[in-house]
Amino acid sequence: MKEFWRFARQMLHYRRLLIIGGMAALFDAMCAFSGFGIVMLLLDQIFGKGKNMRQIVEEKLADSQVVGLIGDRTEWAQLIPANQFHGLAMVLVVVVSFVVLGAAMRFLYQAAALTIVLRTIMRIRKVAFQRLIHASYELLQAEGTADILSRISRDSHLLSRGFNALLGRTVRDVLMLTVFLSLAFISHWKLTLTFLFVAPLILTCLRIFGRKIRKASRRAMRAYGWMLSALQESTKAMAVVKVHNAEGYERRRFNTINRQVLKQEMKARIVRAISSPVIDLIAIVGICIVCLVMGWMVYGPVGVEPPALLKVGMMLAAAGAAMRPLATLNNTLNESAAAAIRIDEVLQLPVEANTRQRDAFARPVLPRHRQSVCFENIAYAYPNAHRDAIQQVNFEVQFGQSVAIVGPNGSGKSTLLNLLPRLIDPKQGRITIDGIDITAGSLRSLRKQMAMVTQQTALFEGTISDNIAYGRRHSGLSQIETAARAAYAHEFIEPLPLGYHTKLGEMGTGLSGGQQQRICIARAILRDPAILILDEATSQIDADSEAKINQALRALRRGRTTFIIAHRLSTVINSELIIVMNDGHIIDMGQHDNLLQRCDVYQTLTRTQLGDGRAA
Repeated sequence: MKEFWRFARQMLHYRRLLIIGGMAALFDAMCAFSGFGIVMLLLDQIFGKGKNMRQIVEEKLADSQVVGLIGDRTEWAQLIPANQFHGLAMVLVVVVSFVVLGAAMRFLYQAAALTIVLRTIMRIRKVAFQRLIHASYELLQAEGTADILSRISRDSHLLSRGFNALLGRTVRDVLMLTVFLSLAFISHWKLTLTFLFVAPLILTCLRIFGRKIRKASRRAMRAYGWMLSALQESTKAMAVVKVHNAEGYERRRFNTINRQVLKQEMKARIVRAISSPVIDLIAIVGICIVCLVMGWMVYGPVGVEPPALLKVGMMLAAAGAAMRPLATLNNTLNESAAAAIRIDEVLQLPVEANTRQRDAFARPVLPRHRQSVCFENIAYAYPNAHRDAIQQVNFEVQFGQSVAIVGPNGSGKSTLLNLLPRLIDPKQGRITIDGIDITAGSLRSLRKQMAMVTQQTALFEGTISDNIAYGRRHSGLSQIETAARAAYAHEFIEPLPLGYHTKLGEMGTGLSGGQQQRICIARAILRDPAILILDEATSQIDADSEAKINQALRALRRGRTTFIIAHRLSTVINSELIIVMNDGHIIDMGQHDNLLQRCDVYQTLTRTQLGDGRAA
């Protein structure tokens, strides 16, 4: 539960609302207590052997303890009619007034409580997403993000349920329980202790039920994360699912996971369902014991008058009514505690040494690249992998050069280039830019001078101009249009009804694959990088567009260092340096003609993968 209470403390950020809500809850409890006190006066009139309400109130005000508290106020009794019926009617009007005032205070308290809960959950989601967005790229790639997204969205909702339960009727019920137990204890402490005899048993049951609910809830939330992962996979690849007639397979896979979710939720349901009846049973046993003691005191040798015991019994019954919601509260808090544990695990994710992190402010800003990029004895292995993905990689690239990296699938090309912007860090060796180790400077300044265009287009929901200016949001429309023209994207953007203000759907729906890729290239052009990384950048573009894009990329590569991964000879052949990789090693490097003469792997790639058999 410690994680839950740590999150709950964040509600203290809204102290003003807490004070307003607390005062409203206090007034609500006072109104309820005052109404209960007036009902006690009605009992006095009913059992008072002909006394009217004025006489009863006058006796109460003349009591020595009351006089000691508020002074002699017996004249107030004259405000009450002497007629018994009229006095009864007046008292009932006062009771209704307290009920109305209490309802208004309850509304104010609930509104304040809901506002606090909603704002607190918003803060928690904000911090969790900030942690996610700054988390290690390597970790996210290895473990996936579906379960983390489930924690930020669904688990935060379950956490809010706990906050609502905590701030809902809990404060009022605790106040009422405290007041009624205190009055009952003052009126007859022996009966009150008899009633409280069952309290330890209730607390023990609540603790046992709570522990079981936390475990079952965590398993259910984990299963829900698996279900979200299956939904993402099947919906993103819907075309593949349909063409391969795999709807039945996906349906069965989802149903299996769905049954797992149900199984875990059913376990939690059994504990939730049994907890409230057990607590009620224990409370009723306690009340029955109190009734037996009261009966013995009335009918036994003690001979106590029934009205005195009836008041104490009503106070204990009111305390029991305030205690009943504790079982439901306990269940809700423990479900929320399970959610809090999972959200806290997101907040413990290791993060990159980003400039937003406290330890990164002292790191120097890397100057813009103008000399060379050097890979020195680089080795890297993925988490839980049995061998290195790349090893003993050494090469140097001068500023302004274009470097093509080729090799069979799985040879380590993309892994090698992911090291440059520090999406992953080498297990051995180092990378220097202009002689400076890239780990010595701030990560933000390193990535600020880079742009990457990958095989998988990365577009976001928003306008076309927003997507081109992604990461450069202060760019003007003229700059955006210039970049689009350079990427040959302007020719299909301009005819659109809203032009650059056209809204794109999720993942850029509404545009063809080639159009999406050209927008990504325009984004890179607008960024004006010193180092350009092209990972299969023209793979989604037809032959006509490829000629235009290659022309644009040749212009873009001037005055900057470019690293290219490509499976097309037209992209590779004009590079100043071609690096041939195989099985994580660099086996040769040079220019196209030289490699064709001496490198067997490059000859094979040229005939097969690069798509030009005549070149061999």
